[in-house]
Amino acid sequence: MESRVIEIGEGIHLIDCFFAGMTGQCGVYLLRGEKTALVESGPSTGVEHVLAGLAELGIDGTEMDYVLLTHIHLDHAGGAAFLLQYMPKARVLVDGRSARYLVEPEKLVRSAGKALGVIAPHYGTMYPVSEERIIPLHDGFMLDLGEGMSLQAVHTPGHSHGHYAFFEPHRADLFCGDALGHFLGEDLPPMPATPSPEFDPELSLASARRLRELSPKKLLFTHFGSTSRTRETIDLFMERLQHLVRVAEKLRGMEDWAERLSQSILEGLSCLSGEELELLSGIARVNARGIMHYLNRKSTNH
Repeated sequence: MESRVIEIGEGIHLIDCFFAGMTGQCGVYLLRGEKTALVESGPSTGVEHVLAGLAELGIDGTEMDYVLLTHIHLDHAGGAAFLLQYMPKARVLVDGRSARYLVEPEKLVRSAGKALGVIAPHYGTMYPVSEERIIPLHDGFMLDLGEGMSLQAVHTPGHSHGHYAFFEPHRADLFCGDALGHFLGEDLPPMPATPSPEFDPELSLASARRLRELSPKKLLFTHFGSTSRTRETIDLFMERLQHLVRVAEKLRGMEDWAERLSQSILEGLSCLSGEELELLSGIARVNARGIMHYLNRKSTNH
């Protein structure tokens, strides 16, 4: 099985999940202190690539202690139960309120299939995780990995209610999951991740501000890679998100709102092509529906 491993810093590697058969779309982070942990499991479709990456780094599954999930969407948590088969002592850390969906994932899988539409096969499925292997997260939870490495859980709702980022305070590394969207490269705008039904732009912006206040030195994205241009990237994400919500407000009620909003989400990404652009176009349609779902829900509540 093909593997691709990127060294991020001492004791930290990014393992590519080969999401949708492509590199550079989704990954998991391996942290090695006295304890060994993964941040994210990746989707079920990427498990063999994650295991191949661990093997490339000389790590056997029996050495793994923890799998930390930023949230329970399939591309971040779908592989958890599959990985645990190879990691007999590892435990999963996840938002306490969301843990029930890991234990009984059928409803989550059905909901994801409806929301994702034609791109759903790339996200795979999710099998149950036994309750005794789950450690529930709360805001401020601290996991000590030893050798000067620890992870602080930071509740960052907006993309989803149970989303957490993980901050390594000694190096000021921030594993941001989807809280700051998709990172597509230093010269491209970040793409906010806004799926229904839980997306909330006000919460998302508040979470981004909170992450900025941590003064991270490096942002580490599940989708995909890292950057040291932290404040600039966070500010650009916030500007982009606010812009897209304004565009969606103007498009409400128009017959072609979905196509036009999807194009706005992809604005600035014309340099991408082929399979990558096709995948991001599918994700953009999911995100467009999420923004409009929020606006419609907000209008109904008022």
